[in-house]
Amino acid sequence: KWTAYDMLLELEKQGFLERRYVVNSNEKIPGRSLLKFVPTLRADSISKEGKEEDSVNADWQHARGKLLKTLSNLLPREANKVVGKLLAEIPGKEQPVINCAYVLTILLVLLKVLEEKAIQLLQHALQKVPRPEIGLFLVAGTGFGLLANPASQASVSSQLSAYVSNLQDQITTLSGGEHKLLLEFIHEALDKIINK
Repeated sequence: KWTAYDMLLELEKQGFLERRYVVNSNEKIPGRSLLKFVPTLRADSISKEGKEEDSVNADWQHARGKLLKTLSNLLPREANKVVGKLLAEIPGKEQPVINCAYVLTILLVLLKVLEEKAIQLLQHALQKVPRPEIGLFLVAGTGFGLLANPASQASVSSQLSAYVSNLQDQITTLSGGEHKLLLEFIHEALDKIINK
């Protein structure tokens, strides 16, 4: 069995700790020096990555909750106002997964206003996709179809068209985990607007 000292030596070999000898300053007569293991820059960078990941996850949970609440409270007569508000918030969203969630939410709002049957068809189609990114491309393509519909708002079409195009680009760069998060979000969002 490993002792704590053996584990510290292994971490030192891997570059996560460095050995330092320190004179015990608490003693009146300093005797032998103490051996201390101190984290290296490599260990600090891993620690910071973990904190950044926690921050990204917290930002995602906050955005997800806000967008799902928006969809839960959606009244068809306020759809244009909701779309305008979401469009105004997108430029401040630096994390690609959150940016994508905003664009997807806008597409779902417009779909809800235009055609209830289309939402059910989309939900059914998404249940059959073999991989999350295919589902995301399906929703993006549906967005382009919405923008081509004469009933959609011309005032938001050009701005939203650029965001949907950007959404397609971002889908290709997101990780598999982010694809899965977004597809789960879409399923939750569709449940909110269908059961409303």
